Amino acid sequence: MNTFSKIYPGLENAFVGIYDLSYAPYALGDVITWQVNLSVMMLENDYHDIVQFVVADPLNPASSSQSHITTANYLYHLNNLFPAFLCCPHTRLVNIVRDKGMLNAFLLSRLFRKNSTWPSVYDHFRNRIDFASHTRINRFFVNHGYIPRLDSPKGYEKYVGAFLNMHYKDSFKVAVNIRQRRFYRSVTLEDQNVTLRDSPTDEWYRFFRIVLEKHPEVRFFVLGGYTEWERDLCNYKNVVIPRTLGLNLGHELSILHKADLFMGTSSGFAAAATFSETPYIITNFLHSAADHIGLPVGTVRYPFALGHQILSWEKESTELLVHLFENGYHELKENVSRSNE
Repeated sequence: MNTFSKIYPGLENAFVGIYDLSYAPYALGDVITWQVNLSVMMLENDYHDIVQFVVADPLNPASSSQSHITTANYLYHLNNLFPAFLCCPHTRLVNIVRDKGMLNAFLLSRLFRKNSTWPSVYDHFRNRIDFASHTRINRFFVNHGYIPRLDSPKGYEKYVGAFLNMHYKDSFKVAVNIRQRRFYRSVTLEDQNVTLRDSPTDEWYRFFRIVLEKHPEVRFFVLGGYTEWERDLCNYKNVVIPRTLGLNLGHELSILHKADLFMGTSSGFAAAATFSETPYIITNFLHSAADHIGLPVGTVRYPFALGHQILSWEKESTELLVHLFENGYHELKENVSRSNE
């Protein structure tokens, strides 16, 4: 306890969040949802800020469900994911912890003082965390009429704002993420069910071409790592790929928060949009996720959704994408024009 108190002063005044990668996944959507749940817990326990402990134990770097992450490569995966932990405005510190034993000793001492962590110390020692459920978030909205929302990762927003203003000031900016798990490492038998959630790229590409003809001022920013998009997209005049410009996940999340609209498959970036103030159209929503989010299949909006934040549970077709886009484009464009005046 004394060691942690010296390194991280003021911990007694902060709500502590624990994301232990030995049992919590290296996954953008889960980290995003975890931070919103963490913010809800902070507010319900009358704290004003958060200190995060991200546990990356070299001897046990990942859960059995992500066996491809090993002692040899876990730092690569952690580095790629880390900007996602910077999206919570209430977060004061994010600490990477390699010595899990020292952290657990600190948590035990905190338990005797006050149980102000999430997951609880009890659940953490049993490798349990409800990182994906919206149950707590939905209940908070019913009780308070709002939810704590996430923002651009700290340290990225100014650069991305200047970048967009310099190159795309007069464009209608649409952040896009098309789930393509089939491109992500060699697909094993256990991964084949995951690829069923992939979206049909040909339908999206036709959609991009139609929008280019009808609305040449629209620019689509395709988000995701090099394994998540096809190189043919580089030939589309209305498509920008941030990774080809040397940008990373932190910049992409900031683009999402500053975009005029997000469109994308139900996946990690869609979770970031869900808890943002950005208008969005989330497509191909996974039916089996209905229980996790507490909504019946086919529900058009989250209960806490803001203006023009829409869910679509159908597999994408070009016609559906055009319809969803056109349904809100003109209104959103007018709102953007008024805000720029």
